[in-house]
Amino acid sequence: MDPYSNNSSVISRAPSSYVSSARLVISPKIRFRYLSGTYTSNSQEATRSNSSIIWNGWGIGQSVFKYKAGISGYTIDLENTSIDLSYTFGDEYTLTLGSSAVSSGKLTIISSDSDIYNSSNVEGYGYFGILGIEYGIFEILLGYQNIRYTFIELESESTSTNLRRFRDSKSQYLTGIGLVF
Repeated sequence: MDPYSNNSSVISRAPSSYVSSARLVISPKIRFRYLSGTYTSNSQEATRSNSSIIWNGWGIGQSVFKYKAGISGYTIDLENTSIDLSYTFGDEYTLTLGSSAVSSGKLTIISSDSDIYNSSNVEGYGYFGILGIEYGIFEILLGYQNIRYTFIELESESTSTNLRRFRDSKSQYLTGIGLVF
């Protein structure tokens, strides 16, 4: 038999034990992310920072939002902190979608008559999205976050008058960097 002839009856196969033991192994990635954003106008200044850890797509993090404004004779100074839960789709190009729950905060309002109102009783929720691109162990991140919050039971330091609530919502774009392992 000529080994160079076109004989279709000779087929080489790998032993079945090699075929059945082949598996696709995907190792989970761990991501550490930090994003921040600032908005400034004549009468307002807002800053937001967001840090998170992501393992195998699921993420948990914290956002801090600070806002100062002078509106209609009132000076507003507030800060709130949110707990963020998210899921990340993709590998080298990622999309992260998540939701936020406001866990704590502090609000101070000063009127034009120098009446001061304070509250640390806050509730709220929000959502966010983040796009990411990997470069080696680094990620470049661009995000958008929206939060709605309500401070209730605003107590006055200088008068017996109390305000019932202060409700607001803010959206902000964020940029950041991450580490991928």
